[in-house]
Amino acid sequence: MILQSAPVPLPTRLTEVPGADGLFLWAPKGTGHWGYANCLWVVSGSDAAVIDTPYDGPTTRAMIAAARPRLGPRTVTTVVNTHANGDHTFGNHLFPGAEIIATRAGHDHLAHEPTPQHMHALVHQSPPDTALGRYLRAHFGHFDFASARLTPPTVTFRGRHTFPVGDIEVELHEVGPAHHAGDLVARIGDVVCTGDVFFHGDHPTHWAGPLQNVINACELVLDLAPRIVVPGHGRPTDRAGLEDHVAYLRTVQREVHARYEAGLSPDKAMDDLFRRDFYPRLGLPERLMIVLSVEYSHLAGDPAVPPMVELADRAARWSSSRRSPAALPR
Repeated sequence: MILQSAPVPLPTRLTEVPGADGLFLWAPKGTGHWGYANCLWVVSGSDAAVIDTPYDGPTTRAMIAAARPRLGPRTVTTVVNTHANGDHTFGNHLFPGAEIIATRAGHDHLAHEPTPQHMHALVHQSPPDTALGRYLRAHFGHFDFASARLTPPTVTFRGRHTFPVGDIEVELHEVGPAHHAGDLVARIGDVVCTGDVFFHGDHPTHWAGPLQNVINACELVLDLAPRIVVPGHGRPTDRAGLEDHVAYLRTVQREVHARYEAGLSPDKAMDDLFRRDFYPRLGLPERLMIVLSVEYSHLAGDPAVPPMVELADRAARWSSSRRSPAALPR
């Protein structure tokens, strides 16, 4: 039986980004969780912007409350969504009147994304005696999806886009498809906010791929010469931290390709990969079932990767099987 995980304690204040005037981070602590994204605030002159919004109403309101001492009389005039996943967008509606910026590809993919209503139904109506039902309740049951609202971008771009926040210029670069169909990264001086092309502390999940695109996205971030890298999830790091992640991605790519070429099914490939310790310091190993399945689709020449719910079900079933000591061949 998988018990519902407790909510992560939320930050009660924004943290100054060291050496970067006007940049503040709202970053829930901890690894081993789904859905708690980092949000970067830009405050300059009479303007304010936020990069990504949280998964539900209560979480977004907690972030806004934490930001009030930094905002003063300002209102947020611009919201950037690094991609269309709900844990980076479902709080958009709590910034009324703000311009919402995303890539055109991200906007076009919204029709294929779970809505807040869909997420609520998945979490609360999936059969609780199935691996997926148990997994969804454990990892998503504490979010109030009924309080969220889908609020699409009002401005989209392809390639590159810049906009001012007071005296600060925010530079957006399209890097998808990688983690998602419509990824972007945001550069503000020598600080780069990567969205989910970079997870720090857990195994990643990538819904679009292929892995080479994720690697290319991370290498573009390195080409921007960052001093501080803000991942989509996990603690901020420096250039060396992202370089370590690129090395990890290359290892995953090599190991997955070898098992595909050996004719192993995704399930057998995952079992073989984890028969030995595979990056044991990273949490949520079941998410590599999603990455592996997507990569297998690309290697097979199939342009349509499996739907998100099917991929989540594969991860949940593998996670459930791992809980039995006899489940994994030795």
